[in-house]
Amino acid sequence: MNLEAERAVLGSLLRDHELMDECYLSPDDFTDHEENRTLYRVLQYAKEHFEGEKEPFDPVLLVSKWGERLQKIGGLSRLMELRQSVPSTASFGHYQQSVRADRIQREIQEVGRQIAVSGGGDLSELRLKMNELADLQRGQEGSGPVHMASILEGHGQTIMKRAQSMGVTGAKTANDDISQMSGGHQPGDLEIYAARPSMGKTQYVLNDMDAVTKAGWTAVIFSLEMGALKMVERLVSTIGGIKNKKIKSGLMSDNDWDSYSKAVEIIANRSLYIDDTPGATVEYVRHQVKQLKKKHPKLVVYVDYLQFLNTERKFSKNNERIGYITKVLKGIARELQVCVVAISAVGRDCEKRPDKRPLMSDLRESGDIESDADVVVFLYRDEYYNADTIKPGIVELIVAKGRDIGTGTFEMVFQKDTGRFINMTKEEKEKMAEKVRERERQGNSKR
Repeated sequence: MNLEAERAVLGSLLRDHELMDECYLSPDDFTDHEENRTLYRVLQYAKEHFEGEKEPFDPVLLVSKWGERLQKIGGLSRLMELRQSVPSTASFGHYQQSVRADRIQREIQEVGRQIAVSGGGDLSELRLKMNELADLQRGQEGSGPVHMASILEGHGQTIMKRAQSMGVTGAKTANDDISQMSGGHQPGDLEIYAARPSMGKTQYVLNDMDAVTKAGWTAVIFSLEMGALKMVERLVSTIGGIKNKKIKSGLMSDNDWDSYSKAVEIIANRSLYIDDTPGATVEYVRHQVKQLKKKHPKLVVYVDYLQFLNTERKFSKNNERIGYITKVLKGIARELQVCVVAISAVGRDCEKRPDKRPLMSDLRESGDIESDADVVVFLYRDEYYNADTIKPGIVELIVAKGRDIGTGTFEMVFQKDTGRFINMTKEEKEKMAEKVRERERQGNSKR
């Protein structure tokens, strides 16, 4: 236990609050001895909330804010003693390295103890733990500005691989046109699929997961609205081409049972995961994704849906909560190099317009969805609003935002009874376009 290093870190921070910007330690790096962990949490909070103060770590200010709490760990005299115990902050980097090294040593000893107690334990769990310790060991190594030329090392080979993939460099999506437009789901991207109720957004995501895993990627969905069994039954219906109401009722024919068996086998052989933990937080999602990423490098993450996702932080306004969550989801995508696909609700304002197709401004409790997302796609079914539509059974995928890829609208056939989204052939697209032109000509002739 390196208490001297912990004291030196805390003392250095009390002397110079700007060192917190260089500190990569977390409360878990400190021990409970002398309440060092509690004091570090206090300093983290003060740095975030008292930034406007000239000296946010001034001992007198801290005691005035948390007198009773800090009194339990020595009060003003303890803070002043720590502050004066460090003659210079020049060795701050060395101090925090020592604290981190001590934590790693403690956790390695704990892993060894668990192995001894369990007679070997779960090797996969042990491997994950050692990877976590390796991440801790690296600390802040490799961060900071680098020369742009170093980014291009081996870049020629990357371009050649892109050419071999025929333009789809990420995970293939359910829609062929969007795959060609975007190159597929790209690691590091946050994608939002949004729609009014009954447009088929959850069902589209299930079709997307089918396409992703069929191409050899791993998919995980955090289902916050629907239970795991119901969600998987929908996937069986989609993959097997079985009417969902038959699965619900159990009244299936021999052919249905044959299709069911094949669909179950396909799901068993794919890398498909689901987590329906009630009240899941975005912090929980990050932890689970981090663990999965270590086992499955080619990973696409789905959240169904955004407005049901919680956070450990407290917000007085819902749009602030959603804004914070989208930022964390984008951070997960970038940090862990996965594509995060989140379903979002759309407000009712679009239904007040003659053209009821959603716009970016319609994103309910939007927060910062529009700015944080790399791709925003709206789903729209004209038959839901217009009984005489010329597009029955057609879903429009409206790419309203596409960072680096542009925007556009694409159509798919939607088989509502099985939940299947089917790509249209070139001929089908041309016939649909002609129907639209004919309807427009008829409308013009009546004017």
